[in-house]
Amino acid sequence: MFIRRKLCVVVAIAAFLLLMLASQGIQRRHLLPLSAAQLNSRATASNRETVVEPTVAPSVLTPPPPSSTIQPEADEEEADEEEEQQQPVKDFQYQMPCGCSKSCISDLKASAWFSEHYNPDQQPILRAKNNFDPDELAWWLGLQRSGSGQTLEEVMAKMFEVISPPTVDTRPDPTRCRKCAVVGNSGNLQGSGHGRLIDSHSFIIRMNKAVTRGFERDVGNRTTHHFMYPESAVDVRHGVSLVLLPFKLRDLEWLTSALSTGHIKMTYMRVKNKVEADKDKVLVVNPVFFKYVHDHWTEHHGRYPSTGMLAIIFALHTCDQVSVFGYGADKQGNWHHYWEENRYAGAFRKTGVHSADFETEVIHTLAKEGKIKLYL
Repeated sequence: MFIRRKLCVVVAIAAFLLLMLASQGIQRRHLLPLSAAQLNSRATASNRETVVEPTVAPSVLTPPPPSSTIQPEADEEEADEEEEQQQPVKDFQYQMPCGCSKSCISDLKASAWFSEHYNPDQQPILRAKNNFDPDELAWWLGLQRSGSGQTLEEVMAKMFEVISPPTVDTRPDPTRCRKCAVVGNSGNLQGSGHGRLIDSHSFIIRMNKAVTRGFERDVGNRTTHHFMYPESAVDVRHGVSLVLLPFKLRDLEWLTSALSTGHIKMTYMRVKNKVEADKDKVLVVNPVFFKYVHDHWTEHHGRYPSTGMLAIIFALHTCDQVSVFGYGADKQGNWHHYWEENRYAGAFRKTGVHSADFETEVIHTLAKEGKIKLYL
């Protein structure tokens, strides 16, 4: 009995030892590194689980749609940003209406005040065919009543038989820069030394009985356009354009006569019956241009604009840059011509026909707005 118990104990111990050994063998097999074949096998299995094979050959895959159809909102925002970034470049590349590098009178973006007064559609030069506004023409015909009973059309027809119809193009051109000097007759030109500066301009406008000989240092000696009316007429040199300011119908009749028969010797006063001038260079300021200046620039101050004011506004419509000399009183406040001491030279300021004070204000505003250079 005792021996049987010992055998049972021994068998139990042996069974326990066998179980321990078996357990350690299983753990060793799990902890051993995998063989190369096992690694390759497992990697292949892993790849098969993560890679999706294409169902068609890559060469016939449909190309991706344009990005604009994928993200429309994002692209629109980018386009807006690009447009905002490019906008200053567009402004920088804005082409001037004329060929001047710094400024053009006809550029209406530069001054709101100027754009309110300046009408680029105005035709400052009278041509053989015109579309006159009846009201504007009636106003002009009433300025200084005169004439022989002929109509404007009849007078013009005879005039253009003597002078050449104008072919000059006054519109701004990006390929050219017309720099003009408008030279008044004020005594403030005395001692100015502006002669060389005036002569450096492409076009030089003088008016009435302007004298240059003996005053070249202050006023220059070149002239390209000479403004006048019958009562202020002078001979002009060869190559200079006589520019008539017709304040009445009789002035157009006088021009025809002065360049041909010379039969008209009187208007409201005795006038020069003949003038020397190149007939192919004569220009006549459009009568309705007077009304435009009266309405838009002198704003009904005075009965009608002065010769000096008309010359400046004419230049604004025919030039790209304008410099103004010899306007206003001299340094002592005297109104007289630079070639003479005339105590009555400024009498027009008291007649009410022209408003010298308001015209002076307009001229200074033009300078302030950068549309003219004013030399006092």
